[in-house]
Amino acid sequence: MRPRGPAAEHDRVTETIPGLYLSLPEVLVLLGAVALLVAPWLPPAARRPGTVAAGAVLIPSAIVLGVAGIRWQTLPVLTGAAVASGFALPHVLRLRTGRSARRARWWPALPGSLACAGLIATGPVAAWAFPVPVFPATTGDFGVGTRVVQWTDPLRPESFTADPDDRRTVVVQLWYPARKSPVGVPRAQYLGRTQDEARTVAEALADGAGLPAFLVDGVPRARSRAVVDAPPADGGERFPVVLFSPGSGGVRSQNTAWAEELAGHGYLVAALDHPYDSSVVVLADGRTIRATTASSGDRARDEELAAGWTAVRAADLGFVLTQLERLDRSETADPLTGRLDTGRAAVAGHSLGGAAALQAARQDRRFDAVVDLDGYPHGPT
Repeated sequence: MRPRGPAAEHDRVTETIPGLYLSLPEVLVLLGAVALLVAPWLPPAARRPGTVAAGAVLIPSAIVLGVAGIRWQTLPVLTGAAVASGFALPHVLRLRTGRSARRARWWPALPGSLACAGLIATGPVAAWAFPVPVFPATTGDFGVGTRVVQWTDPLRPESFTADPDDRRTVVVQLWYPARKSPVGVPRAQYLGRTQDEARTVAEALADGAGLPAFLVDGVPRARSRAVVDAPPADGGERFPVVLFSPGSGGVRSQNTAWAEELAGHGYLVAALDHPYDSSVVVLADGRTIRATTASSGDRARDEELAAGWTAVRAADLGFVLTQLERLDRSETADPLTGRLDTGRAAVAGHSLGGAAALQAARQDRRFDAVVDLDGYPHGPT
């Protein structure tokens, strides 16, 4: 998702320069590195003050980043600053020893400075190319609340394990119409309930795409538009229900912007993590379940496998709708009790999730509509 709209609230990362997602310490490191690069080329009387001022900005900011966590985009800036200091510090040392200040010979200084400039420029360019995602504002009349729940089906054994006592568990994220929240209220973490979970999910998705994890280190810092556990919208109206199943190797939060947009227009959206099929699922007790589904390379065998995975996902979708029905009529003091219109339910999915949505709608008459996003049907016609 490319950045658009005003900057979201990021953990230690804000858009202090339009289009660049840099924290204040990162901006100060960048400015200090540039000042250190320029200092040797200043008039003799200004070289020492310029170098000292650059160091006074650069060094404390680098220490702050070292404590808070240095992003990879900052490393070339620090490297360029370190090399540039080799040209700037001799002027300071000569002045302290009483020697006359003079520029370094131009033939090593000029290409060296250009190389440093290239390293320093790499930092903001990398920050622009691999930004912290910013989610579009919703266009509906409602605010958006979100929460994550975990449900276990006591009647269904876990088919991906050999443990006869293991029961199928799904992690579900709900987005629902909520009261409008003030601008300063913290927004929900993207990709996970915590930044650690978000980082685990981002690394798993990068691994699935064959990318180094450090390239997507900005994604776990992103915040969506929803507010965790926000009070449901006033008025007492009931919210139609939309269930969503991601593609093979996908995760529940992959269509967050879409889910938030629907919630802003009055729907409750429930997106599923399918254990052993989603790239990674972090359970409430901290256990992490990695994907075990993989193609065999044999077309007939792969179709048989896909049909089996689709059937499991379709059963997950039906089970979640049942849980939402129970939530709606629950006798506990849940804020969503009595607010869900499970009599108007749609099921949607992407890729393998789309195939599962088709199967769920075929098998379960409680689903009134189905949306298949680029999913090839598997299983019974």
